[in-house]
Order: sequence, then C-alpha cells, then structure tokens
Amino acid sequence: MTDRRKLLIVGAGGFGREVLTYIEDDNPLFDVKGFLDTRSHVLDGYGRRAGIVGDPFTWQPSADEVFMAAIGDPQQRFDYTRVLRDEHDVDFATVVHPRAEVARYSRMGRGCIVAPHVGISVDVTIGEFSCIQQYTIVGHDARIGDWCQINGHCTIAGGARIGSFVTIHPNCVITAGAVVGDHATIGAGSVVIGRIPAGITVLGNPARRFEFR
Repeated sequence: MTDRRKLLIVGAGGFGREVLTYIEDDNPLFDVKGFLDTRSHVLDGYGRRAGIVGDPFTWQPSADEVFMAAIGDPQQRFDYTRVLRDEHDVDFATVVHPRAEVARYSRMGRGCIVAPHVGISVDVTIGEFSCIQQYTIVGHDARIGDWCQINGHCTIAGGARIGSFVTIHPNCVITAGAVVGDHATIGAGSVVIGRIPAGITVLGNPARRFEFR
C-alpha cells in the first residue's frame, strides 16, 4: 500500500472550507496538509483542524504534495494558481464526491471539483479546473469549458455548450442546445435560451443582458 499524498487546498474562503469537508467525508487518497491563502487569518474562529500553512505565490512544493484549486471566482482561481501551475507544474487533483453520480463515458479534465448530489449524464465533457456545486444536473452531450464555476441547483440540459471562465449562479436552467460564451456570467434563477455572447452578464427568464448601475 502506498502512502497517501499530502493535499494542499488553494483558497481558504467559503468554497475552500466546503472542499475540505468533501475530502474529510470520504477520500482515502489524501491527507490534508492545510490551506494556501494570502490571508493568514481568514480561518480564525472557524475551528478547522487544517490551517493556513502558506501563500500560493511563494509555496515551494515537494514531490509528495497534490493540490486543489478551491476559489469560487474562476478568474481568481486562475490567477491564484498561476505560479503553482506555470513555475512548479504541480499536480492538481480532480475530486468527485462519493455522493455524486457521474455516468460512464463522461470525461473530466484535471483540477475539477464535483460536489455531493451532482448528476452528470453520459458523454458529457468538462474541461480543466471547473467546479460543479451541489444538486446540479448536467444532461447528456453537454460541453463545459475550462475554469467554470457552476453553482448549486442548476440544470444544464442535453447538448448545451458552456464556454471557459463562465460563472453560473444558483438555480439557473441552461436549456437544451443553448450556447454560453467565454467569460459570461449567468445571474441567479435565470433561464438561458439560445446563445449568450462572450463576456456579458445576463439575468432573467428568458435571460437578457444585465447592466449594473
């Protein structure tokens, strides 16, 4: 039997604390070494066994370490892991909670996090470093790009196409065959029909462009 690898979670905010519970629930592959975060006191008052052990920009990894990127904002997730990815080429784990259901013939890139009670159907493709939160359903033949954040209680219907760096807030429906462009944001409770251009925020049913004032 090989020794379990030492896991470092990048990001100790709310999502990082959630991810810690996924590992503690049932994952025999890893021992949690701690969190990497620039905010040394962000866990104060939470009473977690794992603490802040360093900064993701200055950490010097060792061969027995593996990492998870647990920051909810896709661009921040990308930025905070840049040094670890580009300069150190560390191993980022893909973790699927044991209470998620992932069908055969689906494919998932490195660094993904799949929460409890997620359902992923057949022939789904999910890119690198994308995260799917609780009670979300992904229908057959859907395509999800890299660095996406898909929050809880969403439905991504069969054949939908989600670009990279997309954030989908809770309780959204992406209808069958819909297309969401890169860097788009889908506001909570929205229903996406047709095509959403890259880089915009949409809200509503049907989802339309939303401008903050």
